[in-house]
Amino acid sequence: LLSFGHHLSPRKRPKSRPAQSQTHSGRLSTLSVMPSLVSLALVLGLASAQVLETFDGEHSWSETNDPVMGGQSTATFAVADGQGVFNGTCKIVPSLQAPGFCSAQTRALKWPDASANLAGGLAITATTTTPEFKGFKVAFAARGVKKASIYGSGTFKAPFSLNSTETQTVVVPFSQFSWDWSPYTGACDTKDPTGQQHHCCSDGDEYCPTAKFLSELTGLELWAEGAEGDFHLEVTEIAAVASA
Repeated sequence: LLSFGHHLSPRKRPKSRPAQSQTHSGRLSTLSVMPSLVSLALVLGLASAQVLETFDGEHSWSETNDPVMGGQSTATFAVADGQGVFNGTCKIVPSLQAPGFCSAQTRALKWPDASANLAGGLAITATTTTPEFKGFKVAFAARGVKKASIYGSGTFKAPFSLNSTETQTVVVPFSQFSWDWSPYTGACDTKDPTGQQHHCCSDGDEYCPTAKFLSELTGLELWAEGAEGDFHLEVTEIAAVASA
């Protein structure tokens, strides 16, 4: 865990910026940053960081709960003061006797080209009051992504977690994302009650993101699923970075 003590004054951030070059490595990396720190690229010290979302109102977000599938989970998602605030409760789905889901999503016709960062991952700068909740996931949509089930649209999804109530930047490697995730658990390594076995990127390249997909993004998603309990997440930035 690296702590950065310097402080930058908030101001409107450009969607892409150069940054100082230095090495940042780790399978799932977490950095602790000051809440008012506004340049994720500077924090990570990574060249070619491509900012995708700053919750400045450019993208419209909507929220979905699992009652559409017979569950009882509830949540809200609001964009205010440069943050996407995701708040709710994941409950057990009676028919499945397993935790349900809540999700927030945005779609747009034009996104930055993130293909140069394929060897890296998605960096999420966020704060939570519920670090004990283990069901946070992030997903991205792109043109031509396969669907693992009849539900929803094709997306690449991966889990992430925050280990404290401080503002942190978590880097989720693209090698942890898979389009073949379960609509029951949200995970890529589980078998559905129907008998369908899902697969992770580590099971084969055919389940992994590619540079082409990252060059043709169509949306972002935040999820709370596969874990029972209350959750609260405040996200300030999502970016594709070149090193994870």
